[in-house]
Amino acid sequence: MNPHLSALCALLEQPGRLSAEEVDRLRSACRALAELTVPAVAPLLTAVRTAAREGDAEREARCETVLASLVQWQRKCEALLDAAAREQISLLYQELDAQSACRPRLLQWLATAASEADLRLFVDLVVADPPAHGQAAAVALAPLFQRVQYDPAVLFPALFAALEHLCLAAPVLDLSNFLCRARHVERHPGWDRRDELIALLGSIVQRLAQLEELPAGAEPDWAEVRHQVDEGVALVVALCDALALIGDPRASGKLYQAMELAHRRIRVEAAAALAKLGEAAGVQALVALAAEPVVRLHVLHHTAELGLSDQVDPQYTSDVARAEGAVAVELAQPTFFGVPPADLQLVDDRTRFWPGYAEPVRCYLFRFTYRATAGEYSNVAIAGPLVHAFAADLSDLPPDDIYAAYAGWHVEHESIYEVPVDTLPAGERGQLYRFERHLRDAGYEDVQSALLGHFFGDRVLVARAVRAEVAGIAVTDQQEIEWFPHRTRRHPIGPIEAFCIYKGRRLLRAFNH
Repeated sequence: MNPHLSALCALLEQPGRLSAEEVDRLRSACRALAELTVPAVAPLLTAVRTAAREGDAEREARCETVLASLVQWQRKCEALLDAAAREQISLLYQELDAQSACRPRLLQWLATAASEADLRLFVDLVVADPPAHGQAAAVALAPLFQRVQYDPAVLFPALFAALEHLCLAAPVLDLSNFLCRARHVERHPGWDRRDELIALLGSIVQRLAQLEELPAGAEPDWAEVRHQVDEGVALVVALCDALALIGDPRASGKLYQAMELAHRRIRVEAAAALAKLGEAAGVQALVALAAEPVVRLHVLHHTAELGLSDQVDPQYTSDVARAEGAVAVELAQPTFFGVPPADLQLVDDRTRFWPGYAEPVRCYLFRFTYRATAGEYSNVAIAGPLVHAFAADLSDLPPDDIYAAYAGWHVEHESIYEVPVDTLPAGERGQLYRFERHLRDAGYEDVQSALLGHFFGDRVLVARAVRAEVAGIAVTDQQEIEWFPHRTRRHPIGPIEAFCIYKGRRLLRAFNH
């Protein structure tokens, strides 16, 4: 075994958390895997199995890092795995806990290798012992969408046996739909199972209808209900697409039932499927749904595919309308609010140079509002070069500063970053006092350093402070001081947002002088 592999195996065996030096050695050893030979894979996986058996979360995280590096190696070198490597992959997969992050990496590896033997093992493992959740399933199947240099007949119809597992059903159907739409198969892989797919659509639609009609006095586990709805929606969307591609008119009845559900994404997909089956009511419903920002982009995609774009009201096809739709979709993600806003209003739009873009970009600011019994929440989101919203309230800022906040958040450059002051080495903390004194000399009180920013060689202090009895955030590079008073108690601008505005102001001035 070469020195890099020996070092890697030793680090995998190390119990507990690694030191900073050991982390660097682990990264270096993982980079060296680019030179790995196929005969060395099985011995390395034996070491991974040994480390993973210990039940140590730190060791398992290191194993996942190594497996991710092996997936990258497989993608770049395209070497064929041997039988010994596949045997170790199979044994490791079966030995790992169902929730282990290593398991989807192993499946991803097989899907990336994609020889007939690799894919047969992939199908066997997925069907017999599926990933624990939808995200893991998506990781496992992703390579099969990215490079189609394999025989789909190795996957289908065998992979349809995984439809009984809800976390796998939608991605498996999505894969079959992708292969059909991209013409990698002569006909949809689900053709011989169309009766089963129609029945499955009916049962999932019925279940979602029951969830929509939960009585007002019921007190269910809302997290579990949300999980069931999310899984059900993903499956119905995939089923609608599959049945439209199969083209069996017997699916129309179940599709009409799906179109009666309240969930707008399901209504769009059911309407589009009906339109593809020649149902006029599907066309009418699909075109009307363009008025809903959260599904507008899906509607426009389907109407373009069906040659129906001229039937959509022009007010919903403009660039502003598309940007509004992008904001609604983003805010409806679980990482934001989970549901679309009650109201969206255009605040500003302009074309400007933006960091990371060679040509000017059209930028849009939208004020969004959520309403609840406890009151309203409103803020300003951006669309165009990116789609994003801060938790901090930007509503009182002028548009130039809102753009600056998003530009500063969006930029990625090795010379632009920030470090929390409580993580600074002792030798670097002395420079904070000069910044703090500069702020106090300028009339700021109760100065508390929060971040030390780096901007193309300049040092920038971001600190909490008080000025004229008003709390806020001060940002200074010892040349100028930028002050962001707390205008709201609920979601004031914090150190991160203030530094983003500082960065964005300087970047946008430089790009748009």
